[in-house]
Amino acid sequence: MRRFGYCRVVLATSLLWVLLDVFLLLYFSECNKCDDSKERSLLPALRAVISRNQEGPGEMGRAVLIPKEEQEKMKELFKINQFNLMASDRIALNRSLPDVRLDGCKTKVYPEELPNTSVVIVFHNEAWSTLLRTVHSVIERSPPRLLAEIVLVDDASEREFLKASLENYVKKLEVSVKILRMEQRSGLIRARLRGAAASKGQVITFLDAHCECTLGWLEPLLARIKEDRKTVVCPIIDVISDDTFEYMAGSDMTYGGFNWKLNFRWYPVPQREMERRKGDRTLPVRTPTMAGGLFAIDRSYFEEIGTYDAAMDIWGGENLEMSFRV
Repeated sequence: MRRFGYCRVVLATSLLWVLLDVFLLLYFSECNKCDDSKERSLLPALRAVISRNQEGPGEMGRAVLIPKEEQEKMKELFKINQFNLMASDRIALNRSLPDVRLDGCKTKVYPEELPNTSVVIVFHNEAWSTLLRTVHSVIERSPPRLLAEIVLVDDASEREFLKASLENYVKKLEVSVKILRMEQRSGLIRARLRGAAASKGQVITFLDAHCECTLGWLEPLLARIKEDRKTVVCPIIDVISDDTFEYMAGSDMTYGGFNWKLNFRWYPVPQREMERRKGDRTLPVRTPTMAGGLFAIDRSYFEEIGTYDAAMDIWGGENLEMSFRV
């Protein structure tokens, strides 16, 4: 009799999980109704149900390899965003990543009272999976008290899934996500200025629309600004393969510079800077110029130095412009 009762409990529990799976499948299948099937392969219905299975495609930053029989389709999809869209769409929106920090960085303690930040991300016809993976990585790897909001600025995208479907999706996220729409294609700089003006955080952090933030990414940026509000801080920019979406750690031994043609370049950290830091690679590097697209800056200081030049039209000019202003 006792065994019969035990079997009933097991069957009832199994039925409950089946019903829950069916509910989730139906609930998250809205993105399959997008009218954009011609442009991209839509995410599987349960891709939006965030998976913590570290054996899944791309988990822990591993490469995603497409079988030979699908490579023709993969090449066609590559043309849409100039990266392997098929690989990206097979990766969970909050995939796990390795902790690539130096050991000394993992044990650093930062002040409890840090300024909060608005994260501003500009996109134009960005892929669904890369854009939302950026958003999820910011939310999940930022202390909630430090993340005031995420501001998405749409620079006149034409893809249907970046309109109502995106707005409906971000409403369900646990962090405030604003979507601003440029009325006409305006370019990266003017779109970023729109996002900065609408943001409310004490610090503004600019990111690209196809980034993945790793553990501990935010606290060091904000801690330096707390020490000196006129400090502008860039993270180490790691690499995500455009072919396999493998996550590869960048070098902490390079910094931004420029040549006499005013082209921004990465150069080896000079010996004088290593001596100033007494060989401690966990300390920040002083750099003559910086990547103008991924950095954190105190809001009031950003305004004091004149923000971005709204007349900048050519990609890459912001690297030197922001550096010279600072």
